[in-house]
Amino acid sequence: MLYIIPTPIWNKEDITLRALRLLKELKVILSEDTRTTRKLLAMYDISTDDKQLFAFTSFTDPGKIQHYLNLLKGQDVGLVSEAGTPGLSDPGKSLIQLCNEHKLAYTILPGANALVPAIVGAGFDTTQFRFLGFFPAKKGRQTALKEILASDIPTFFYESVHRMPRLLEELKELWFTGKISIAREVSKMFEEYVTGSLEEISKLTMKGEFVVGIQP
Repeated sequence: MLYIIPTPIWNKEDITLRALRLLKELKVILSEDTRTTRKLLAMYDISTDDKQLFAFTSFTDPGKIQHYLNLLKGQDVGLVSEAGTPGLSDPGKSLIQLCNEHKLAYTILPGANALVPAIVGAGFDTTQFRFLGFFPAKKGRQTALKEILASDIPTFFYESVHRMPRLLEELKELWFTGKISIAREVSKMFEEYVTGSLEEISKLTMKGEFVVGIQP
């Protein structure tokens, strides 16, 4: 069984009892960054002496991936990302796809991520919504923006702090008149949720990590 285990975005209390139990019990853990995972386990006083930690990234060699699949056929394995929920805009999704292809069992634990708090905090009607992952940096950016503004439902995506001013300028050039929600530094010391007009959002401090919501 593959256990997909969310880990805190920042606040160490944002982890479930079930996740802590599994991190203690599992002997094999696949990680986006083993150094980060070792620090995480140490933070909860979980020893790695009896564990095997393997790197699983978008660059992992196919031979190693096959080895991981073979491990899954005989024992329980955990999957963690650097922070948040594996499989949500990170390499973990490819392992889930492989489990489906090879008929290997997996389960996903509920837990920390930046997206759900951002959706709830927006205050939009989210009976339906779209999530785009990380917004395009260059290719397809204008097309994506025009599709968002033509949609009847809100769209959420991750955006880099370095591109936030550019995003607001692009929306201004497209004569955007709807609402924008900003979830900044979710679960961190300077956490902030703001929903407002383009003019109001443009006055905010652009620091940290962002989840952006757009309601046309």
